[in-house]
Amino acid sequence: MNIGVIGLGNMGKNHVRNYSELTIAHLTAVCDISPEITKQFETKYSCKGFTDINELIASKSVDAVSITSPTTTHYPLAKACLENGIHVLVEKPITNDIAQANELATLAKENNVTLMVGHIERYNPAVIKAKEIISSGQIGKPTCLIAKRVGAFPAQIKDMNVIIDLAVHDIDIFSYLLDKSPTKIMANAGKALHNNREDYAEIFLNYGDQNGFIQVNWITPIRIRNLAITGTKGYMEINYMTQEIVMHESNYAADFDNFGEYIIKFGDARKTHIPIEKEEPLKKELSHFIESCQNGTDPITDSKCGIQALDTALEVLDLISNKETATA
Repeated sequence: MNIGVIGLGNMGKNHVRNYSELTIAHLTAVCDISPEITKQFETKYSCKGFTDINELIASKSVDAVSITSPTTTHYPLAKACLENGIHVLVEKPITNDIAQANELATLAKENNVTLMVGHIERYNPAVIKAKEIISSGQIGKPTCLIAKRVGAFPAQIKDMNVIIDLAVHDIDIFSYLLDKSPTKIMANAGKALHNNREDYAEIFLNYGDQNGFIQVNWITPIRIRNLAITGTKGYMEINYMTQEIVMHESNYAADFDNFGEYIIKFGDARKTHIPIEKEEPLKKELSHFIESCQNGTDPITDSKCGIQALDTALEVLDLISNKETATA
């Protein structure tokens, strides 16, 4: 397939690199508002460079595109491509507005093209393995998920807050691992180092008899991407960055004490380092996108997935906004 990448920032350059390395893709075009950056990529990757999305579309040089530009541009760029029969992978979040996201989903269906959302953690081998472990019942029923996604402020993020940019990852992963959306949301957030947008948040998500907690911020001096899952039969810790899982399987038995009271006696847990074949999640994601386009099948992270994650993230923002209004 002939592929284009729209938006040549940090994420865009990684899309370009991966497409250039995939045998099932032919990188034919790049597009960015900066003529200098576009020219650099055009020369390095021997493809056509554009600074105008309409010129890219008119060139008929692409069958599919990745949209890796700032979130506020996702809707108009994706809309233009979908209306012209071009398959679209749009980086998360799908947009910053639910009505616009729903419109894109409708356009994709009407034009019989693929619309995929770049929720990259779903393609992380450690997350895929964690899903297998949960589905097998090895740690029993998950009761609590705790995610920590923190680090320093990313200079390239100029139009979003930490909830839309970071928390949306774990909101989606929680839904993926639990196979459901939250029924109740509580949240706290603030602006510690940046006056114009939230740079830290703590989010509590209730899924009936299961709970999730997400800590995100742009104020921690080190980068951490971890997920801990407690189940009725065990506990596991996932490192998103190193793609490692450490599992502790419970060792307990039911008994009665000397007074006839029912008790649970715990022995030493069985600790296991789960073997995982490490792969670059983005390469897996882009390969899946191309295969979905070619086969006409729904991608794992389709528009429904993207809309669900965005809807929850926006509800978190509404809760925070209402708190601020009430205390003003």
